[in-house]
Amino acid sequence: MIMNLISRRSALAAVSALMLAACGGGDGGSTAGMPAITKGDHVKGSESAPITIIEYASPTCPACKYFHDSILPELTEKYVVTGKVKFVFREYPIHEPDVPAYVLAMCAGDGQFYDIMDDLFANQAGIVTAAQNGTLKATLQTIGKRHGIETTEQFDACMANRDYRTVLADKYQVATEKWGVDSTPTFIINGEKHLFGGETGSVENFSKFLDKMLGDEAPAAETEATAPAEDAAPQPTQTGDDAGVSESTDQP
Repeated sequence: MIMNLISRRSALAAVSALMLAACGGGDGGSTAGMPAITKGDHVKGSESAPITIIEYASPTCPACKYFHDSILPELTEKYVVTGKVKFVFREYPIHEPDVPAYVLAMCAGDGQFYDIMDDLFANQAGIVTAAQNGTLKATLQTIGKRHGIETTEQFDACMANRDYRTVLADKYQVATEKWGVDSTPTFIINGEKHLFGGETGSVENFSKFLDKMLGDEAPAAETEATAPAEDAAPQPTQTGDDAGVSESTDQP
């Protein structure tokens, strides 16, 4: 069984095989000072980059998948690789499958963390379905095998490691108490909270926002990379009070 990391009231939201509940979230422009990079953060980019973007995300959040698949790769190429942005991924579990999914990624180590995250987002629909039908453990084991966690014993040892769950709980506490995070994805950009959408909802808008911070003009040939009208970018997913994936006997 998955051990609840955080209370149902403050964390778990309803998961559907077809879609996840959308929500608005809180104040999108609060400022709490420049965030410090801490042990356990997953960092890409130059230490001296003038802009730091921290993303709080959930692997079962459709809007997080959209950002991960459709926006982050171009931002990485334009700003992270070029030394303009330091990108930090922080775990923010809001649905029950998120905890073991994140434990799996953390167990694989920093060298494999982003590879497993790619895998988790690529298989998001299957993970949500597996959580509902009681096959989550088998699904995560299959993902783990592709990244060096090959045996049942290794997988079970990962899931039993209390240190990973403590790190997740600490990050969740900082996110909610310091930054007021209550939806995913949420971005902390040079110490200011921004919700998904608007300036962060497309490659074009995010680029314009970063170029303005950098004092650069946006490239004239830039085109917007948004989802087609019939498959628009999902809305951010918010924490809920009274819902969650039903526990099953086949979950880790």
